[in-house]
This record gives sequence, C-alpha cells and structure tokens, in this order.
Amino acid sequence: MVIRVEDIPAQGKQESFLEDEGSLNERLGGEATDSGLHFFGPVQVWMNLSRSGRVILVKSRIEARVKCVCARCLDPFTLTINSEIQASLKPKPDPHLASSEEIELSREDLQTDFYEGEEVDLSPLVQDQVLLTLPPKVVCREDCRGLCQRCGKNLNRGTCQCEGAEVDPRLAPLKDFRVH
Repeated sequence: MVIRVEDIPAQGKQESFLEDEGSLNERLGGEATDSGLHFFGPVQVWMNLSRSGRVILVKSRIEARVKCVCARCLDPFTLTINSEIQASLKPKPDPHLASSEEIELSREDLQTDFYEGEEVDLSPLVQDQVLLTLPPKVVCREDCRGLCQRCGKNLNRGTCQCEGAEVDPRLAPLKDFRVH
C-alpha cells in the first residue's frame, strides 16, 4: 500500500487493507520452500497513521494465516499469526550530510525506518513485521510428542511397538554413572 505523506492529517488516519501473500511466499523461498511454511490468503492489516511534520508514526496490527509442517511430527497444520508494532518513518537523510563519526543506536533508532519522496510504500514494513513474527520452530501444539526415532510412527496418535531405545555405544559407560 502506497500513501502520500500529505494525505496523513496531523490528528491521524486509520487504514485497513489486505496485503497479497505472494511476495511473502517469495521471500520465504517461493512455492517449493524447505521451511514447510506457506502463507495462504491475504494478510489483514490495520494501521493508525499520524504525522508530525515529515515524520510519520505508524501503529499497526496484522493477522496472517500460514500453512505449516510441524517440526516434531511432520503433520501439516494452520497457524494464525497476530502481531502489533509501532514504528516511525522519517525522510531519508542526505548521504552527503552524513557524519563519518560512530554513533550508538538507541531503542528508538531500531524502530525507525526511512522513506524517499512524497509517497511511502507500507508493504515492506508489513512484510517485515509478518516475517519477524514467524516462530523459529513451528510445532502443531506445545505437547507434541513427535516421531519415534526408530520406526517413525507419530507418537501423538499412539505408542509404537519398538523395544527400549538402543543406547549409543559411545555413551554406554554413562549408563552406570552415579553421583553420591
């Protein structure tokens, strides 16, 4: 979504729109991704935009649906992602005026992005927000038991018939280890 800076009144403006999931899937690696994640359906976005001079303050909330494969049991499932962020967008500084001295970034600096010209494309901000919300390891449920290491049976659906687990021969001496 592209919005003109001058169209944002000082008292603020609320916007809601749908962001296409195609560009998110491309950023994940396309249709044939090894991550087991695939966005489906558009991402719902609600934004409160306000302006102070040329600085735009953004408060946004997103909701997205992701088809996932559980990292433990390999079952497919759907995950709904909800996220809220606050950011400020400032005009991009002139590179010729940039100082060569080192500066330390503050927390506020980490929530700041830059724009050029009279229009701001909010899509990259939304996409970054969605992708940063994805968990590093997706599991279908917190108590997922995963797969049997020997026969591959999904332990969420029942127990397998495998005998006791074999001990790695390198770790066998630790079996009799006792602490007094």
